[in-house]
Amino acid sequence: MLLRWLKRRPGVWAAAMVVCLASVAAGYGQAAQRGPKQEEIGIIVVDSQAETQQVLAQLKAGMDFAVLAREVSTDATAVDGGSMGELDPGELRAELQDALKGIGPGQYSPVVRMGQSYAILTVLPPRAHEEELTPERLRELVASGVVRTGIDVAGDQEEDALFREYPKPAGWERNLEEVCSLRKQIHAEALNRMSTILAAAEGAPGRFTPEQLIEGHGELSQLHAYVGDMDEAIAQAKDAYAIALKSVPQEVPNLEETVGALYLHKSEMENGMYTDSGTMGLWPPDAQEAKQHFAKEDDSRQAIVYFTKYLAARPDDYEGRWLLNLAYRTLGEYPAGVPKAYLIPESAFAPKEGAEQHLGRFVDVAKAAGLNVFSEAGGALVEDFENNGRLDVMTSSMGVCDPMHYFHNNGDGTFSDWTAKAGLANQLGGLNLVAGDYNNDGCVDVLVLRGGWEFPMKRSLLRNNCNGTFTDVTDQAGLGGRVTMSQTAVWADINNDGYLDLFIGNENTPSQLFLNRGDGTFEDISHQAGVDKVAYTKGVTAVDYDNDGYMDFYVSNMGGPNFLYHNNHNDTFTDVAKEAGVQGPYYSFATWFFDYDNDGWPDLFVTSYFNSMDQVMRSALGMPVHVETLKLYRNLHNGAFEDVTKKVGLDKVWMPMGSNFGDIDNDGYLDIYLGQGQPSFTGMVPHILYRNVDGKRFVDVTAATETGELHKGHSIAFADLERDGYEDIVALTGGAVPADKHVMLVFRNPGNGNDWINVKLIGVKTNRTAVGAQIKVTVQDGNGPERAIYRRVGENSSFGGNPLEQHIGLGPHAKIVSLDIWWPASNTRQHFTDVKKDEFISIKEFAKSYTKLYRPMARIGGTSK
Repeated sequence: MLLRWLKRRPGVWAAAMVVCLASVAAGYGQAAQRGPKQEEIGIIVVDSQAETQQVLAQLKAGMDFAVLAREVSTDATAVDGGSMGELDPGELRAELQDALKGIGPGQYSPVVRMGQSYAILTVLPPRAHEEELTPERLRELVASGVVRTGIDVAGDQEEDALFREYPKPAGWERNLEEVCSLRKQIHAEALNRMSTILAAAEGAPGRFTPEQLIEGHGELSQLHAYVGDMDEAIAQAKDAYAIALKSVPQEVPNLEETVGALYLHKSEMENGMYTDSGTMGLWPPDAQEAKQHFAKEDDSRQAIVYFTKYLAARPDDYEGRWLLNLAYRTLGEYPAGVPKAYLIPESAFAPKEGAEQHLGRFVDVAKAAGLNVFSEAGGALVEDFENNGRLDVMTSSMGVCDPMHYFHNNGDGTFSDWTAKAGLANQLGGLNLVAGDYNNDGCVDVLVLRGGWEFPMKRSLLRNNCNGTFTDVTDQAGLGGRVTMSQTAVWADINNDGYLDLFIGNENTPSQLFLNRGDGTFEDISHQAGVDKVAYTKGVTAVDYDNDGYMDFYVSNMGGPNFLYHNNHNDTFTDVAKEAGVQGPYYSFATWFFDYDNDGWPDLFVTSYFNSMDQVMRSALGMPVHVETLKLYRNLHNGAFEDVTKKVGLDKVWMPMGSNFGDIDNDGYLDIYLGQGQPSFTGMVPHILYRNVDGKRFVDVTAATETGELHKGHSIAFADLERDGYEDIVALTGGAVPADKHVMLVFRNPGNGNDWINVKLIGVKTNRTAVGAQIKVTVQDGNGPERAIYRRVGENSSFGGNPLEQHIGLGPHAKIVSLDIWWPASNTRQHFTDVKKDEFISIKEFAKSYTKLYRPMARIGGTSK
């Protein structure tokens, strides 16, 4: 009759998760146990000598041994990437022993005749293998005795459960207006039903147990909290609390934290924190801003009362401590007013190691610029949709009744809402947006993804009509067949035919790969391509990670190993994540490829995501943690990756959702911005800005730049909105329920004097927007040595949309020595030596010269430069 509070009872939830995840893990066997030997030997066996010579040539050209073994070897070891295990070479047959003499790691033996077959052997170099995924490993991560997952106060779980169980007409999931109508209807009926049940309970003492009454009042509280009826949400939670005090003492602490969280959220809503938070929404506050306080203080004071009661029973819970600190911040009493026993010191988020050098304050100018978005979590794209040299902004919201927004760039530092004019007013919902010119008409199209975290909903392919309008062509393009829960996709030309293909990651259903036929339609080749694995997929990204000329895919999953799909050059793929050492984290979310160290090889970044504010705060304070950190994998140039997370200073536990990369200081090294949070009202974590220091380490510059917004961070984009040569940060901010909507933020880059170049590539034989093309800029800073900076078109976060044009920082007093372009479909190269710095240029495939683009713009918000 009543929905259980499993999601808000950490022990019960953790036990359920263990059972579920252990069943997933059971499909992944343990590697065979091998005794301690001297060397790991690899072998590739094929049927003909001619084929062996081809394999040897591929290996010498840089092809990864394990990948090639999986593709061509007829030996049983092919499934293990050709590995025979660690053994003494003296145990091998005589001819194999002879072939291995003098062969070291990374070297290859001569061709060896083995009966009717032929073989090549090698000594395999040490690889960055991940810990094997096992039920025991997952149990360690979710065990309630080790990790506290925290409470869920938002009503999203209850609303989604009700929605899934409610009878619905056939085809409802394909009609966006009907989904909206059903959501409103189901919510109203649930409120009425729960209120009626509880009213009856009051008139019939003994009809329900105290536990059931607590459950019922808690359920009703959540439903009210979902839509922002905070007074009633608090009243129902306090009714549950009163019953617990009398009869169910074990429920008291959780209910104290719940009531405190509801009061704090109400206080923020009534004091305008979600509609115009200003600097009050930033963490850490500087000395002056810390004294700012809410005009209406009563609810914050009530929150403090309940958080203090909660901490009296659980003093070591850092979620409770953090919320108490935030409540004092709203009163202007942080840090002095916080009881010392519970203080989260400013030093936990202070500038690190002088990282603020050359950086100024990034001021939010979204409101002044006319980017008036107030939404739940969703997607954000920044792109020149109108081909007029100005970057426009498009957003979506997961709220099933919320329309998308399209903001036309006026060219004077402001934007106009052209949603209706663009034909997008009826495009409701959408947790993510992915841009790509699928039909090569020179106008960037958009894929809208829906249903992530919730229930299956239709996706929409919006064709850009090249006149400021968009048309939904999902069904006619062949993308409307299966309705899924999804929030992630990527465009990539998998066969170099000049058309962008589409990979969509789904939740608990097979991923999909659609081959572009070149006539505006797509063919689903998921199964024959070998990419239709079932996982709870949260992110996908694409790049040619091994520089063999073909695009590969990386898939991040929540509650299982990640996949690295190597392109076999024949429209099929092989998962080599284990061999490459990139299966983790096992609770993953946003991901991307980028060349963080400028060595010409794309590296891999993937965020961990575990619902534990307690662990996040412990990590911020430098305390031991029990969940996975972020992961940065450095490309080893041989098909494998090295986990350098700790080495570069990224071994932190955060809660990143939307996040992306760009160059905030134009030094040529790519930086990272993490938008953070989780659905519960308790999930307020400052967004984090990491500066890349010479490709060697990342340092936290959040405090220095004042970009630590506390409220839910989703889609992130780096883009030079002003055309002044500096990338601004566009952050779509908002939670998972209507009561947690937030305005969008645009952090204007103050600039620092370093030089730059902006390159827009136009494909001819390669796809029109040049996705997959590689750019190398050789630059000399002052009298320093020459250095190379690398970019690849299409590299982007799985949850955020940077423009396809490439903004490239050059460093101080730069001189561009040369600019080189490699085009994947034509396999051609262009070399330019007369490129000036601090300019916008366009380069067309096969052209002998480039075109200079000059776009004078006003400062964002309309202020003159």
